[in-house]
Amino acid sequence: MTTMQDDLPHPVPPYAQLRYKENYFFLLFAPESRSFGAIHLNHEPGHDRARYTANMEIDGRSIRYANSTAFPTDFELAHSIGDGALSLAFVEPHRRFDFRLKTGEIDLELQFSARQPTFDYAACRTAGNPAPSFQEVMTLGLNLPYNHQQQALNASGRARFADGHEVKISGSGYRDHSWVMRCDSGGHTHDWCGFNFPGRSFGIKTISTLHRPGAVAKEGYVADEKGVRALRHIEARREGEMADGLCERLVHELEDVFGNRYTIESDIAARFAHVPLVSEAPGGKVAYHIVENFCPLTLLETGERGEGLVEIGRSSAVGGAFA
Repeated sequence: MTTMQDDLPHPVPPYAQLRYKENYFFLLFAPESRSFGAIHLNHEPGHDRARYTANMEIDGRSIRYANSTAFPTDFELAHSIGDGALSLAFVEPHRRFDFRLKTGEIDLELQFSARQPTFDYAACRTAGNPAPSFQEVMTLGLNLPYNHQQQALNASGRARFADGHEVKISGSGYRDHSWVMRCDSGGHTHDWCGFNFPGRSFGIKTISTLHRPGAVAKEGYVADEKGVRALRHIEARREGEMADGLCERLVHELEDVFGNRYTIESDIAARFAHVPLVSEAPGGKVAYHIVENFCPLTLLETGERGEGLVEIGRSSAVGGAFA
């Protein structure tokens, strides 16, 4: 049976915006230097577009850089990428990465080095995780390309401001590298986290989409002196609510493939800093809002303290922009 609305123009489904992109995402946590930041290099060949952003808080000063260019003609297997002002050099793949941002406001140099080995999220597919995979949820079960890697890093460098103020930076961080088919504006809600403790690191991500809001993809890993391994079970619980709609705490209950359990509490209410991340359609009819929260962490089983990133996103269909 056909209906009245079938003869009229149809609503555009979120998956119609599915596209290929390659992303590099570097996070900086340096509480002792009062320096935090999110660096994003995003490349979309189908749109002939590359976008370069850095959202930083350096010694209490806010730095916001954003630029869009045509897709680079020399992108394939390049050993450095960027737009001139913002650049990333692959000095030694999987081991060392040099970042620089030079504008009229700041000259920032950061060196990221391997803290733990790179984890390929493809390993989650054979870990016995009962939750659906990101590839299944994000590419509509069509087996489209969805490749994602993550690595815990150490970070050091310096920032020199135009007024002569200089800051030495020492801390940690992590990086994401993905080459995928995905639709950011089709997201419903997500948490995307990278956690560093003195003896171990975690990467955890969960997401639901507008076209399958009841299916929550969950993937993650832990890396320590025993090695790198996937997580089999992931439960994320939000507690409390702040004025901007974010939770006060995010609690992860985790179990790795060998049955080891970890409970991590991220204190978002006590975050060191937070910065926005611009999604692919921030002003669209179905906009997606993302905030990067740099937070103190506690591993409840051992009492270990750490720091990390809690990235939280939500569709405008769920709520408005974060403060």
